[in-house]
Amino acid sequence: MAEPIVAMAKELIMALIKENLLAPEDMQKELQKTHASLLELKASEEKRRNGEGCKIGDRNSRSGRLEKSIKKYTVECLVCGQTFKQLSVRHLRTYDLDPRSYRQQFGIPRTQALSAKETTAMRKRVVQESRPWEKAPTYMKAQEKKSTNGMAAKTKGTRKKTTAATSR
Repeated sequence: MAEPIVAMAKELIMALIKENLLAPEDMQKELQKTHASLLELKASEEKRRNGEGCKIGDRNSRSGRLEKSIKKYTVECLVCGQTFKQLSVRHLRTYDLDPRSYRQQFGIPRTQALSAKETTAMRKRVVQESRPWEKAPTYMKAQEKKSTNGMAAKTKGTRKKTTAATSR
């Protein structure tokens, strides 16, 4: 960025006006936006030159990226930036990763689902409604044992006790 930023912003805005992509009335506002964007670019370029850029191993940047990547309806792949409802094993395999190594690489907790928050909540609701554990053979067998043991216990204690006053 050898030439002054103001001159660059002015040239960009003038080009937009010439192509009828920007109304002359909006020139001031767009000029300010463009100038601010160019200043940000210049600052980030200078940071990269000085080696002050974001380091890959920085935990704070990773946690920030993690929070931004898992949204309500989508989850963003931290490798390529694509958005999905769920990060599949198939997608991760394109980068020679599996879910475990992906979590390790980006510092994601093992318990964190690699799917959108709404998708995870919907699956949880479906499971709670269908209650699949009640259909499992081991659960059904345990319930049968409980019910037979419960009946036996009830029959033992159902006999009426007579008091000394009533028996005389």
